[in-house]
Amino acid sequence: MTSTHLPGQITAIAWIYAVLGLAVFIACLTGAQIGPVRLSVVDAFTPALLIVSAVGAMFRRPWARWLCYIFSVLMLAGIPLGTIVGGRMIHQLTVHRDQFRRSPGTANEVR
Repeated sequence: MTSTHLPGQITAIAWIYAVLGLAVFIACLTGAQIGPVRLSVVDAFTPALLIVSAVGAMFRRPWARWLCYIFSVLMLAGIPLGTIVGGRMIHQLTVHRDQFRRSPGTANEVR
């Protein structure tokens, strides 16, 4: 039996992104207040995009790699946890970038 486990921690970190995105998405839908900011439904776009990029990273889609880079850079400002998670994701996306390449047989395939 072959394992579909890919090396690296991309999937684990993508799960963290998905859970974080879902939590903030729900907070936006409920109009929660985080610090001095009251969230609204309009604010839900960014966490929804974070969820989409996390799921794409789990399935190793090339576009998701770049979205995760963007979110990871934004997370770096969240000292200390955001810096650790964002920095680790940047490292993993860079080291394991070959996992996001299309195989030669799918280059002409329409999705």
